[in-house]
Amino acid sequence: MTVTWRGAIRYALTITVLSWLTGAVVDFAWQAALGGLGGWVSTWVGDPWNAGFLVAAAVTLTLTRRLTDPLPAWRVPLIDGSAYLAVLLLCAGLSSWTAGDAAPADAAFVVAVLALFTLQLPAAWLLSAWRARHLDVVLTEAGTHAAPARPASR
Repeated sequence: MTVTWRGAIRYALTITVLSWLTGAVVDFAWQAALGGLGGWVSTWVGDPWNAGFLVAAAVTLTLTRRLTDPLPAWRVPLIDGSAYLAVLLLCAGLSSWTAGDAAPADAAFVVAVLALFTLQLPAAWLLSAWRARHLDVVLTEAGTHAAPARPASR
């Protein structure tokens, strides 16, 4: 069995967009409570690496769901959560590196910790667990033997 392309794309977009929005909304609430939204705008809206993250995460999750087996459902959040976190670390590290940071790996892990506190990562894990049970699956012929070709009748 395999996940359809349409199902994999829908799955990836749901997880990527909704988890990113969760992180942005929670961070917005924190920044509004603290009295300054300048940091929020530069982090969530002004940083072009956020758009790169959204695209990279959607493509990665689409390919991960399409190329791996959909069952058992408990395994999907483990694999996809790791892929989501890897893309987050990569994009945050590249963003930090291009900004001239001396320790981009440290900055990437700080972003990952902030993603935990803003509920972006937990939202991705929960959405993955929920969507894993609603994937569009089709049967493949990978495990079956092909029937021998029959000659055309005359």
